[in-house]
Amino acid sequence: MRRARRAGAGGRVMAGQTTAGDARVHYLNSLEPEKARAERPALDRFIEELGGEDRPIGELTGEEVEEYAATHAEALEHDADHAEPIRGFLAYASRLAFTAENLVPHLGEFAGGARGGRGAVEELGGEAFYMTFEGIQALEDELAGLKGERPRIAEELRAAMADKDFRENAPLDAARDAQAHLEARIREIENRLRHAVVIDAEAKGGRAHVGSTVRVLNIDRDVEQVFHLVSPSQVDPAQGRISVESPVGLAVANHSVGDEVTVTAPGGSIRLRVLAIEG
Repeated sequence: MRRARRAGAGGRVMAGQTTAGDARVHYLNSLEPEKARAERPALDRFIEELGGEDRPIGELTGEEVEEYAATHAEALEHDADHAEPIRGFLAYASRLAFTAENLVPHLGEFAGGARGGRGAVEELGGEAFYMTFEGIQALEDELAGLKGERPRIAEELRAAMADKDFRENAPLDAARDAQAHLEARIREIENRLRHAVVIDAEAKGGRAHVGSTVRVLNIDRDVEQVFHLVSPSQVDPAQGRISVESPVGLAVANHSVGDEVTVTAPGGSIRLRVLAIEG
């Protein structure tokens, strides 16, 4: 059975009943502050009319979204600040599996082509990063720690700049380098969280998926291989990390232990038997 999700303290994704208010907080936290402030009023109205912030968002139905779109058709048609936040919010809720189905198409002519799951990632921009709840929480913890470092590095910069001789100022160079690395990592984590797609291993029912470590037998050569299925941006052959979109990844994805699959590769077909799946 698929588990429900919720956004806990600080907007974290956690198992449990996700309220509309929780989902709103998590979505707004994924946006730049100025954009979040601009989108909040429309989301507040939408959530209030559909049962309030304490209502589990998983209870929201397509029929209710359709009724909202019909009732507010004029505002949605002429006010982008009304339509876009709702599209983005519903796409985000689908992508993080806060809702059991993608509700964006139920906006009808105001759906704007937005999609759920990986499609919602493409709609919102950027590549999907497939992660577990625990992985998302670890990144959120790291992000909070890095942002907490900003005042210290800013103070180091101020102290170093007190030396007016910038030509040979090693402390200033070091502080600038530290700031650059810090901000680069913050941007990287924020991007990953913004485009995270939750992996629920339990919902996969023991089938191979992104995030799984898979052991297979090459039937023709009688050789075992172990690899980790990852999204395309995380490929590292030296570490056994192969893309789920590679020939082998496509062949074993969604298969279970004991299944035999055929890999179609440029050099010919390869028969594999799935021996074990972890994750």
